[in-house]
Amino acid sequence: MDTLVTSRTRVGRERIRVGTGYEQKNPSRNRARDNPSRHSNGPSFISAAGATPRGDTRHRHQARAQIALHQAPSSRVSKLIFAGSVDMETVEIALPFLVHDVGLEYAEPQSHYSIASQSMVTAAVDLLLDHRCFETPQGWVLALDPASLATFLWRPEGRGGERVALPAMDKDLPMNCKCLLSGDPAGAAACVVMVLDLDAFVFWLCRVGGGSKWERRVYSLTVFDAKDQPVERHMANRHGIAALGGKVYYQLNGYALGVVEFDPAGGEAPSLTSIEVDMVDTTASPAWSSYLVESCSELFLVVVFFQGYNVHEVAEVAVYKMDFSAPAWRKVDAIGDRVFLLGGDSIGESNFGASCSASKHGLTGNCIFFLNHIAISENFLHIFNLEEGTEEVLRPFKEFVDPLRPPFWMLPTDP
Repeated sequence: MDTLVTSRTRVGRERIRVGTGYEQKNPSRNRARDNPSRHSNGPSFISAAGATPRGDTRHRHQARAQIALHQAPSSRVSKLIFAGSVDMETVEIALPFLVHDVGLEYAEPQSHYSIASQSMVTAAVDLLLDHRCFETPQGWVLALDPASLATFLWRPEGRGGERVALPAMDKDLPMNCKCLLSGDPAGAAACVVMVLDLDAFVFWLCRVGGGSKWERRVYSLTVFDAKDQPVERHMANRHGIAALGGKVYYQLNGYALGVVEFDPAGGEAPSLTSIEVDMVDTTASPAWSSYLVESCSELFLVVVFFQGYNVHEVAEVAVYKMDFSAPAWRKVDAIGDRVFLLGGDSIGESNFGASCSASKHGLTGNCIFFLNHIAISENFLHIFNLEEGTEEVLRPFKEFVDPLRPPFWMLPTDP
């Protein structure tokens, strides 16, 4: 049963009402339900039966080449080991990497593109065979068995990876979902798994190590415009969302940052509040996309400005760090020994932002990797070097257009 919790607050030049208690569908996303082949990257089948379609030798040659390339990786680099590759040999690939569907069915292997070596492996992650898989910015993957509804968190590093058991769901999750973790599932502090339905104002919560079931919550976020007309707002649809310090932050509107605070004891409904803070200036371009990124216990906002209305070309990338003492977004010119990894589902319905160490994973620091999910049919990967002020554009999946879902990131859990 859903618990009714409501609150009201005023923020800047608009009024905002936040709370939980009723469910309202988002009509603008009905087309996603009607077209399952274009669903978000959240409920993806990362693994499937491992065999390249008969007669297609291109991927087989790619896999053989990469087996040789990754036989002796650095011991300092986190890597995922595929026990069931297309050639039935062990394949290793360094994290982080992009996952892209090869065929038209989920029961086929995927291509995995390593950004450190700029190389490709086509293989299947056999451990998660026949599971629905939801990647998180923290690197852990939420796995759901559609048959038994059993769930667990999976750490992708190493052979087999580590599992953290979770309660079973009462029923399967909706088609379009997004998952975040409030903390480290393997740490001492409490960690909450949060799954958001991208088609409705609903989310599910489960406490790692202390929860006996998944809790379903409905919520409402109502922003009143300048004419005092109510506008419903979704936590994760078409804007950034990130977890920091046990809380979840999301872009509420141009004058506020939404906050989800969880009950430490786990017995009460989460609190929905907001922080008054002006959004950064986005008038430089009529088309842009924004991402929230947690990095080294700090919250960043990344705005990708496109060249006019041409979403195939990026004019500028701006990075801001949240100053919670003000509060205010402060523009920064560097992110140090870090890389930011951006992406999302098709046409920006859900934006994904994560970070990891550069030197630890064989990457150049001060760089932002942006998988252009807005112009997804081209699969461009933009690499921005903030220190040098340069942009490199790659198209690793140019032979695979119009995929089942946009490519998505697999990340290390030791960022």
